[in-house]
Amino acid sequence: MGGRVFVFGSINTDLVVYVTQLPQPGETVSGKGWASFPGGKGANQAVAAARAGATVELYGCLGDDLFGRERLKSLRETGISTRGVRVLPGVNSGVAQITVDSEGENTIAVAPGANALFSAEGIELPRPPGEETWVSLFQNEVPQEATEALILTAHDAGHLVLWNLAPTLSRPPADAAMRVVDLLICNRKEIAAVTGMNGDPEQAARALFDRGVHAVIVTLGKEGSLLIQEQAVRRVDAFPVEAVDTVGAGDCFCGVLAASLAERLEGGAALRRASAAAAISTTRRGAQPSMPNEGEIDALLRGKGASR
Repeated sequence: MGGRVFVFGSINTDLVVYVTQLPQPGETVSGKGWASFPGGKGANQAVAAARAGATVELYGCLGDDLFGRERLKSLRETGISTRGVRVLPGVNSGVAQITVDSEGENTIAVAPGANALFSAEGIELPRPPGEETWVSLFQNEVPQEATEALILTAHDAGHLVLWNLAPTLSRPPADAAMRVVDLLICNRKEIAAVTGMNGDPEQAARALFDRGVHAVIVTLGKEGSLLIQEQAVRRVDAFPVEAVDTVGAGDCFCGVLAASLAERLEGGAALRRASAAAAISTTRRGAQPSMPNEGEIDALLRGKGASR
């Protein structure tokens, strides 16, 4: 692999508590241990893409605190370009409080810190040379107006635009941004929220085509994922693994998908590769530490073909 991916999004530190079962509202449960990991949807997806073989540039915001210094160091050690990361004086870096149960399911509360101050101001993107495919990847943990402005910037620069609608948007996405999205990535709840249509994810995805979206991927957890295009639907089964921690699995999927498309893999092959990577990530604890490298992904793909 070796494509080029630009990621725009959040950079956090994850503070994780491991419990037997997730607490109910008003309930306190005792943890079986805790750990601190690098996180944030933008940074997670950047790390996943880099480990899958892409050349990655990350754009985001950090504070000038201990967490910020640690995150810059860990990102650079992964080989990610951080020249697009702004360090803001007197501001706290983002933190996520995560609880993980014995089945690997989780709840997450985020204090965005510097992420909330991210803006599109001053960001210019180069055009890909020749026949190269460059991918710009977005999520929703930085201000929506910045994301939508940069989606237009990436499209104008000739990039393939991927938008992961996670977490769910607080307001409907702008039509101008939706019209230039090449691939929208969401789970059942996220596609229901953006379309107002509960039930059949394929029907909901087709409603998005009327808004100009070119293709939609719906992730279905243990049921796999769907690649929905106007003329075709392709399902990729999930790879069966024994999950210990699902934190970051969706980000792993998105980052590896972006890396695979930047390498100009066909859509179904890119989807299988992303699914394999996400499965591997659930067998390890933490978000960024769980992201597999390209050798591990390819080894799982050789062992099982998951598309039908």
